[in-house]
Amino acid sequence: MGLVGCALALLGLNLSIRRAPIGPQNDEPLNNVEVATLDSLPQSLSSETDATEPSLVNDGWYVRNMATAHGAFVIEVEAEDPSQTDAIARALMEPIQEDYAEILVYVNRIGDNSDLPARRMQWTPRDGYVELIYATSGSDER
Repeated sequence: MGLVGCALALLGLNLSIRRAPIGPQNDEPLNNVEVATLDSLPQSLSSETDATEPSLVNDGWYVRNMATAHGAFVIEVEAEDPSQTDAIARALMEPIQEDYAEILVYVNRIGDNSDLPARRMQWTPRDGYVELIYATSGSDER
């Protein structure tokens, strides 16, 4: 249920972001569009939700932010175990690969608010999946 819910949430967000918003008279596109981010998840998106609400939370990780621009989709995740980046990224990327030229998933350890993530997974049609592990002094990767 968690992966399916996350995929549905990403697809819904993808569709809502990609549509051109229109003005109050429904005739002109808005020019000042802002990208919404998820700095903290509302209580309604916890794992206790019913089946009709998509969940951005899974066992051991959750989506912190998402943004799209110029054919790229960037997803920030906090995870208990960043070494699971491959499984997390594939679960998030596979449902939306046909819609983007590049997808990036940045994974931080839960509670780590540093600017440098623990790992990054990049997907492009040409190169497939490429994982990058960021080296930090005193890193406690497990």
